[in-house]
Amino acid sequence: MFYDELRLIGENCSHYRQRRYGSGAVMRIYEEEGISCSTCKNWSGSRCIIDAFDKVAADIGIVPEKN
Repeated sequence: MFYDELRLIGENCSHYRQRRYGSGAVMRIYEEEGISCSTCKNWSGSRCIIDAFDKVAADIGIVPEKN
């Protein structure tokens, strides 16, 4: 997965929920990165824990739809 794909999918995902961290330094990093799968609380670091990633990727044409 590429950074631009994570950002595009995050921006188009209705399940996107921004991570919240107590550390101000960590919060600034996530604020600067903006909306992306990597800043979503549903992202495990390598996959979407609620399986929204593949559906959104297919909906916006990043990957072909599965039949």
